[in-house]
Amino acid sequence: MTYIILGIVLLVLVILFILYCVRKKWAIRKVKMENEIEKVRTINKALHPFGFSFDLKQDIVVSINDSWQRDAGYSDFYDYHAPLLNIVTDAEPIYFTYHDKEYRLEFWKGQYGITTGAEIGLYVRDKHSKEPEGYYRSAHDEERLQMGFLLFHKCFLFSRCGFSWWLTGFDVGKFSKPKDLTMKVCISFPNQEMQIAFVEGLLQAGYEQNKIRVCGSCVCFDYCCSHHYKMNHRGRIWKCFAQICNRINVFLFNFFTRYFTTTLDKLTYIRFMFPCLYRFIIRFTFPRRRFKKCKKRRH
Repeated sequence: MTYIILGIVLLVLVILFILYCVRKKWAIRKVKMENEIEKVRTINKALHPFGFSFDLKQDIVVSINDSWQRDAGYSDFYDYHAPLLNIVTDAEPIYFTYHDKEYRLEFWKGQYGITTGAEIGLYVRDKHSKEPEGYYRSAHDEERLQMGFLLFHKCFLFSRCGFSWWLTGFDVGKFSKPKDLTMKVCISFPNQEMQIAFVEGLLQAGYEQNKIRVCGSCVCFDYCCSHHYKMNHRGRIWKCFAQICNRINVFLFNFFTRYFTTTLDKLTYIRFMFPCLYRFIIRFTFPRRRFKKCKKRRH
């Protein structure tokens, strides 16, 4: 009786393996047959509800200007709870005052689930704001700045620039430690008064004056390590656990998509091969609902 059960189990495993191989060949063929425009359109359809889109030129995921995150604003609460979403980053908020408004220009670099990424976010607190202490709203259209950055991990990864309140880039399927990443940041200001206020904020945050480059209306500097932001040193055990999970997930993602070299093809292959996993990757990497819960809790 035991041999019969083992025989049935073995037969089932063989059948499942054959079906897997057949489906794999079908999925690979579908990826090769679908043109780039259709691939990008389909991925953007999945990413758009989460506030992101796909940049075909650099093969990365980026944020869109009118994403839902703009309504959430920002505070230390988000940085503190980010590791619960497998987001392990170094953060550097720069505070400065200009025209009776408190500004928080923050920089992030690190691991976001199965992606290596970086961000620049501009947030504002009005002088007579009734919001809770420490909460900053996202910058309005007229408050946006021209900003850009280059991200390096030993070598150049990608660059982003634009007139925005939130500038991001995410390289899917790459694992990094935040300390190994370097951002070369450049921010352009509308006038000298605001520029000087930001430079003073950099100096107060611990940056050395000879490391800050001022050229015309632009302020440029290298963000290698955070200085005095306390949120970077909390939850180290959970961050370590999250990074272990991230490393494993990146390995699995690259292993199952090893037949392709670009992120566009890898995600398209996952969509054909494992539809449920494809939806999970989008939700897991860019967790919209959980941040919405955080927003409701803040109010």
